[in-house]
Amino acid sequence: MKRLLSAIFSFICIFILVFSRYSTTSIAAPKTYVIVIDPGHGGVGDRNLGAQYNGFSEKELTLMVANAMKAELEKYDNVSVYLTRETDTIVGLDTRAAIAKNLGADFVFSIHFNASSEHLYYGSEIWTSAFGSYYQKGYDFGQIASNELASLGLYQKGVKTKIGNSGKDYYGIIRNCVARGIPCDIIEHCYLDHAYDVQHLSQKDFCTKLGVSDATAVAKYFKLKSSSTGVDYSTFSYKSVKKPTSTVYHDTTDPDTCQIKTLAYDSTSRNVLVEMTTKDKQSPIIYFSYSYDGGTTFSPLQMWDRTKETQSFNVKIPASVKTSNIVCRAYNSYELFKQSNEVTIETR
Repeated sequence: MKRLLSAIFSFICIFILVFSRYSTTSIAAPKTYVIVIDPGHGGVGDRNLGAQYNGFSEKELTLMVANAMKAELEKYDNVSVYLTRETDTIVGLDTRAAIAKNLGADFVFSIHFNASSEHLYYGSEIWTSAFGSYYQKGYDFGQIASNELASLGLYQKGVKTKIGNSGKDYYGIIRNCVARGIPCDIIEHCYLDHAYDVQHLSQKDFCTKLGVSDATAVAKYFKLKSSSTGVDYSTFSYKSVKKPTSTVYHDTTDPDTCQIKTLAYDSTSRNVLVEMTTKDKQSPIIYFSYSYDGGTTFSPLQMWDRTKETQSFNVKIPASVKTSNIVCRAYNSYELFKQSNEVTIETR
């Protein structure tokens, strides 16, 4: 009996040893993310060209940045990257979203450049959906992308939403992607009609830098790593915005306040030290400008330190001006401004 029990015990031990050596544990494969990059515009016709200023064509720049972004993203593991257009062709906004849906996109990034009718503005801005998890995902990515673009020297206007008359997202590519269950952000990299941004865009290979910047933001957002380069964002962390329970409407009102007072006047340099206080409860103040002639002419838009409600700056009065009426404007991130009170300086 003892021999039998000993034999059974030995058999069990051998079975366990063999099974432990040759059995495998099932481990889920890492998710492969499908990224769709949408180079804005394309083809002929006014809207298809995009912005056209200073020798730059938006439809050409968007494709250049998209290709650079795709090449950089493909260095990472577990990601498949596609473009909605690869040539200078017209692709409708609904078609672009349909392409992304057919590819099983996890996110669509629409590449654009900016211009304004006033030719006043400069900097990058990112547009996202105003609804639920689409806003949450879009805002989270937008914050990361904004930080990356800032590292290239571009001024940042923030992550924003815009609602159309229908009550849905204003921008067609966002609206059509959301209708298909896909988060989508528009990246407006910089302005083609303002010298501050053109100085950057005129640099050699700046479009490549923009594409790499966008790709890096995507890699950080999805916590990607690259076996080929050794870059690893798997532990990258960011503060996520809370998922909204209602529509995140865009700001349609001017800043709440804009008040100025003079602190000093130097008759030798003809500089007036002006203190301005401004605030907006709905969106940040991002620019300011000043006038020494009562608002007839204004300075170019200056960058506002959005961590402060009050700051001071110099206004230089031309020698030909004997009585200066100083007035200022504060602009929020939706380019709406509040004009200040007027202060008179006698320079005689």
